[in-house]
Amino acid sequence: MAHENKIKEYAQQAGYQPLEGRCILVRPAPDNLSEKIFSFFKSFMECDMCVLQMCGNELIFLPFHRAWGSLRKDVSLVLPYGEIQSVALEDDLLNTIITIRTDDDEIRLTTQQAALSDFRTTGLHATQYAGGYKNWHKENMAGTLKALTGLGRQQEAG
Repeated sequence: MAHENKIKEYAQQAGYQPLEGRCILVRPAPDNLSEKIFSFFKSFMECDMCVLQMCGNELIFLPFHRAWGSLRKDVSLVLPYGEIQSVALEDDLLNTIITIRTDDDEIRLTTQQAALSDFRTTGLHATQYAGGYKNWHKENMAGTLKALTGLGRQQEAG
């Protein structure tokens, strides 16, 4: 489990300014049904999940330990907002696909929809008990997805 305050702490220690309530769980999005099935079974053996954290000037990705399923204290990817052309969302069964287009690449991520986060295994990574039950992924989902779709040079030009 990753506490939201640990995400903030790790981001700040790495030199970033995390935005409050703007972190969700993501993993690489499969391209087709065969890859979805493979990814489903693979997820039981290793953790390919990370936290997407919106910061003042960039998106950062904080990975989980493959073996332990706990949050690692490093940043695996940084995407400055100025390099993002667009962000698109697409519902895909029980998940939402996030497609981030940059000048040179397209990054496809999948995130579990908020309504089912309490009932899915990956939702456990966003669960914390401190003064009561909290699922920060579920609580942050709508605001984070809305903020993500506002990123990009194509939106700024419009």
